[in-house]
Amino acid sequence: MKRIIACILALTVFVSVCCSCNTEKTNKEKILLVASFYPVYIFTLNIVDEIPEFTVECMAEQNVGCLHDYQILSKDARLISDADAFIINGAGMEEFLEDVYMSVDDIKVIDSSENVEVIESCNEEHHEEGEHHHHHNVNSHIWMSPKNAIVQCENIAGNLSEMYPQYKGKIEKNKNEYIARLQLLDEELGEKAENLKGENIITFHESFDYLANDYSFNVLAKVESHEGGEPSAKGLAELTEIIKENNVKVLFVEPDYKGSAATILSNETGVEVCVLNPVINGEKNLTAYEDIMRENMSGILKAVS
Repeated sequence: MKRIIACILALTVFVSVCCSCNTEKTNKEKILLVASFYPVYIFTLNIVDEIPEFTVECMAEQNVGCLHDYQILSKDARLISDADAFIINGAGMEEFLEDVYMSVDDIKVIDSSENVEVIESCNEEHHEEGEHHHHHNVNSHIWMSPKNAIVQCENIAGNLSEMYPQYKGKIEKNKNEYIARLQLLDEELGEKAENLKGENIITFHESFDYLANDYSFNVLAKVESHEGGEPSAKGLAELTEIIKENNVKVLFVEPDYKGSAATILSNETGVEVCVLNPVINGEKNLTAYEDIMRENMSGILKAVS
């Protein structure tokens, strides 16, 4: 339902923007690259670093968080309509925006998720009639794996090099230098995570499944319900049992978490509540992704030790 409402709002906003603006892109000296949200924005900044002909903008403001519950604004639709390329995370994250960017003439959409191996989750719903329905969802948080981030950067750089061959040399140089840093990050996190193998944690939602998959620890459950809100009383009871049965030491929430479920679970079980950053907001800093991922790993190690 959230997706349907978001699509309706997106179309309404986009139509209003198109009605008030000339459909032809304005002549501009610089190439405008628009990233859908923060992690893709940081990747793109690194890839076109020190190429003055490029301007990189983030559609969702840096403090907006994840796009799951985001509602497009008129300024966002206008920014997309002005863009030469719209760079998305993919894997379903920007699904609610498709009608907007697919309606823009002369725009290249770069899907950074191509060739990324995604994690699928199966959500089971129980109905009073005794029927069971299974829903398969793709986990869109692919950037939370440094290995995936490398593939995403390859996709972004490859597409930009094809679009703007005059800058291919510099784009490739930037990409190679950034990927070398991401590979170093992956190796560093892997070494630190040796002490995490087999550890059990619970997270707010599915943001950290890829990180757990890379470094062999277990996300046993998520606090957030399948509908994206706080869990029901039954859900809280089930989470309480999981925590007790598996000797879970820590429950991780995100920096902007304002719910009460984590506190309830902590009071019931004694589990510690800590904060992890799913790299959905931060500073305009070329090393931001690496810095946050290092902080996350340090936080996980400290919490489970």
